[in-house]
Amino acid sequence: MVSVVRLVFSMVGEVCRVMEKDAERHDRLYGGLQSIKLEMEMVNALIKEEEPAGGAVRETRMQQLQEFAYDVEDFVEGLWEAGAYGKVLVAIGMDPRGQQVRSIDRFKERIISLRKEWKPRIGGESSHVGGGGDEEEEEELDELLPLEGMDVPRSRVVELLSPSSPAEGRQLRVVSVVGCRGVGKTSLARAIYRDPSVSHAFDCVAWVDASGCNTNKALLHRIFESVRATTENVPMEAEGAAFTNLHTILSPKRYLVFIDDVEQAQVWKDTVHAFPDNGMNSRVIVTTSVHSVAAACSAGSYVYSMQCLSDDDSKSLFWRRVFGYQRIPPHSLVMDSESIFSKCGGLPLALASVAKHLNVKGVRLDSSHCKEVGQNLGRDYLQSGNGIFKGMRRVLTQCYDSLPDYEHKSCLLYLSIFPRGHQIKSKSLVRRLRAEGLVVKEGCKCFDELVDRCIIEPVPIINNSVVVKSCQVHGIVLEFIIQKSVEKNVVALIRGHDPLLKNSAETCVRRLSIQSSTKERFDELADKSALRSLTMFKSEPFDFRSCKMLRLLDLEGCTDLDKRFLEGLCQLLLLRYLSLRRTGINKLPTQIEKLQRLETLDIRETKVEKLPMQIIMLPKLAYLFGRFQLPDVPNGKVTNTLSEFLKKKSSLHTLAGFVANKRQSPEHVILLARNLKKVKLWCNEDARKSFLGPDLGAPSGSRRKRDCWGKTKLEDNYSHSITSEERQSNNFDFIRLLKMRFTSLESVSIVSSGLCKDFLGSLEGPCNISSIKLRGNLDRLPDSNKLGELGRIKKLHLFSTGLSIEVLSALQCLRGLEYLKLVEHSDIFCNGIFIVEKNGFESLKSLWIESPMPPKMRFNEGAMESLTSLHLLCPHSQMQQPSEIVEGISHLSNLSEVILHRSMQRAWETLATGHPNRPCVKRQPEPAANTAE
Repeated sequence: MVSVVRLVFSMVGEVCRVMEKDAERHDRLYGGLQSIKLEMEMVNALIKEEEPAGGAVRETRMQQLQEFAYDVEDFVEGLWEAGAYGKVLVAIGMDPRGQQVRSIDRFKERIISLRKEWKPRIGGESSHVGGGGDEEEEEELDELLPLEGMDVPRSRVVELLSPSSPAEGRQLRVVSVVGCRGVGKTSLARAIYRDPSVSHAFDCVAWVDASGCNTNKALLHRIFESVRATTENVPMEAEGAAFTNLHTILSPKRYLVFIDDVEQAQVWKDTVHAFPDNGMNSRVIVTTSVHSVAAACSAGSYVYSMQCLSDDDSKSLFWRRVFGYQRIPPHSLVMDSESIFSKCGGLPLALASVAKHLNVKGVRLDSSHCKEVGQNLGRDYLQSGNGIFKGMRRVLTQCYDSLPDYEHKSCLLYLSIFPRGHQIKSKSLVRRLRAEGLVVKEGCKCFDELVDRCIIEPVPIINNSVVVKSCQVHGIVLEFIIQKSVEKNVVALIRGHDPLLKNSAETCVRRLSIQSSTKERFDELADKSALRSLTMFKSEPFDFRSCKMLRLLDLEGCTDLDKRFLEGLCQLLLLRYLSLRRTGINKLPTQIEKLQRLETLDIRETKVEKLPMQIIMLPKLAYLFGRFQLPDVPNGKVTNTLSEFLKKKSSLHTLAGFVANKRQSPEHVILLARNLKKVKLWCNEDARKSFLGPDLGAPSGSRRKRDCWGKTKLEDNYSHSITSEERQSNNFDFIRLLKMRFTSLESVSIVSSGLCKDFLGSLEGPCNISSIKLRGNLDRLPDSNKLGELGRIKKLHLFSTGLSIEVLSALQCLRGLEYLKLVEHSDIFCNGIFIVEKNGFESLKSLWIESPMPPKMRFNEGAMESLTSLHLLCPHSQMQQPSEIVEGISHLSNLSEVILHRSMQRAWETLATGHPNRPCVKRQPEPAANTAE
């Protein structure tokens, strides 16, 4: 069921259930809403019949349906009239039900009309846009060869055509070149294909255009035809014999086959067996714009990621294309072209298109032309019929049209809310999408799909083997989706002094992004009544209490939010997502209890030190972020009410995090919140003995705690079993809370030397916690048997533990561990050797070590068989040679990449030399700053 239909169902259903008990409203209102719900179910059935059909007509229908869903949802929200107030309206002759019935009738007419116009096309127009591919996309770049910045990529790929050491053997290798469309993958591959110095070393060299090949049969046919064309006396392909004939032709030869624009991993997996591994160092070079395809084809250094051009190479390519080799651009043109380079973002195809457009101006070219193109690149060129930009439009349209469904397209267009260069947190994005009803549970999958297809860029761009936590939208893609989202009324934008960007049709603005603007500019939006999402970047706050339909309000980084302003926020009763991060506020008003729909509250990097009890009592609040003290827990009736709420009604999932430095502690949240899965806490060491509140150290006969919280058998047992030694333990109390929970936590993060000391040893198997982050001294690690019982821990981050690398090597007994990060700043850390035995760290995929100098490491045969990524971030200026530090790296059979500190000597880049996988060795990039405009 698509999200635009699902959006209305729950709301309409809830109203109908209320009306069943309300005789005064039951008749036409109830019947009308049920009729709308039935019609939408029928539309949903038609949508399902169409899947995976696509096309512009269907997309227009989906847009109309979404607008309809928003209108119905806003109408239904308006039905929640307080009982007493509603009766007053009736008494004075202002009964709203007549108008409500008329509205429902109009809704019924709209949805019936939509259903009748919806004509399913089963097996019709495909959502996949094939044909053309990179071969056609980059035809404009051919004349530019050799491209600026192509020397290094070319030499890296050519190096992979021969083994670097005897360990690699003479087997067949597949080299993948992956990158976004228009970055020059095909041009690079074609330059190598045409180079005689490369081709002379092979008996057979063939070029295959794989674009549009959605089955292995289609791809095999194209490969066979291309290979046959390079070979004499080969008969025409017999029916179904492409596999056999291809194998026969290539078996006695050292071959080099280029396959351009492979789109599906499964198609490749079904095809690769047709290439004989004849022990002659044969090679296949695959280009693709999909990371998962590249990973299916190759591993390690055999996956080459094409990056956009540097600033210098971008300018060289651009001005050479505008003026030729001889002329240096005038200073005035250079100054007024900065916006062009910012929006093109080093993408060769975009730069070539703009340069070709300006070249047409000839001697009439001046700075105003450059400035105009820079300002209006998305609106007047990428969306217009200008033939020069045909290739660029095709590239961007293919990226959009090839997405699997409406949800993925909506997710992509939603990113137009964020400024250029803004780093978008994946988890935050998913929470936003859920708050707006655009996705339910598949938000992460939509995000991952966009990254996989090279449509958005992970930040930092370093590797593909760990989860992407942040991304940013490439400049030219952002220009395209801004125009697309404005056209489809996904968003309206106010940016600096630029004109308001909104849909020209008479449609309501649903989402507004304000970037680097003043509060006066908000008044340019005449109708704010339907606004459901407002995001502000570096802008002045204003009074938006009239925006009653707001579901999402993001004020991150906005300042000067006074008490009156915050109290006004509490009138936005439909809010589901509220971010006040980095706003400088120091207190939240108690009126926030009115926000009964709030799901996410972010007050990180603010001055809020204590949380009102009213926030804990919000029934829908699932994600709470900040660094604050939880409210004091009073005795008596209030406490009992809170206890019942947390046990039965609380939705709190993530609490990250709170400071435990008061005798009135957060036990009520940790112990009772039924859905709590993720906790982060800071603990002041002078408060650890009172972590459970004022009664923790009381004699076992004391009943104050049980009187407050309600006596349970489990609590009673604990109160009688606490020994004096346990009361002195730094972390006993927190572990006790974990054990007393009726549902287990999944993620725990602790910043406290006292609580960290024996945290791992205090856990008991089987333990359901899958992620643990500890920052503080550890006395010791549990013994191997105890560690073996903690097999469900998948992620472990240890910071400043004071333990040596040799002691920490005992963690290899954690059989389920997939990600291990060790960060130490003490010289003690490098004492001893990190020895991993056979079957040690059997599930580990990524190992991250950060310390003043690289520790000695030895990997025995059969160790870390799942490891793909090794990070050694050790900025030591007088380090030894790699061979003296790391031993047995060739035993890491699945190693794909090694990431080194940016200051490491060049000698370390040979660390993986001789490894059969030829893992990619990279340097850690410089810390990425959020450079949003």
